[in-house]
Amino acid sequence: MKNDANSVEKQMQKYRFLLCDTTDNSSKIALSDEKCITSPIQCLSKAFEESPEIIVIRFGDIPIREREALLELIAALKRNRHTSHCNILALIHSKNRMLIEHLSRLGVEFVRYTSEIRFDSFQIQEIINSLGPDDATDRHLAILCPFLHYSRIDSKHEMTVCGAYFDRLVLGGCQLHEICETNSHLHCEYYLHQRCSS
Repeated sequence: MKNDANSVEKQMQKYRFLLCDTTDNSSKIALSDEKCITSPIQCLSKAFEESPEIIVIRFGDIPIREREALLELIAALKRNRHTSHCNILALIHSKNRMLIEHLSRLGVEFVRYTSEIRFDSFQIQEIINSLGPDDATDRHLAILCPFLHYSRIDSKHEMTVCGAYFDRLVLGGCQLHEICETNSHLHCEYYLHQRCSS
């Protein structure tokens, strides 16, 4: 019974968070304990001032340069003594091994895949309260095929290719979503018989 009470208490816990969403899809968040910021510089400044318990950074359908700016923001947050203790949750709109590897190197604790919907404060709190071991950054890396590579098409888009086949095999559809981005990649013909360039 005590465990049940603790789990209910945990579910109802309200965390003080700061959200950086450059897509501006979370404009409804403006409560006293939560802030929505639309630029990395503002986020860094607010993080120093507010010292939130968790910083949520949304990687939406944004240009690659914007994504790189968010990665620089995370690096700055993790380096600074005022914010290095803050947990960071990255909200990502699609599975991207290269991005998740970078997040892992920077020390991001959690990754959650989300759609391009407009978030309100309640939805963000629900996501934070439901975080668990499956949301750990390294857990996501363990599931994704290590041979997922990305070839830039333009300033916003990348093509997913198979690194186990000289980066010449373009991945998409069922192959990508049901095999390469799951544990099923362990049984993939290309994974088992790699033809990597030297």
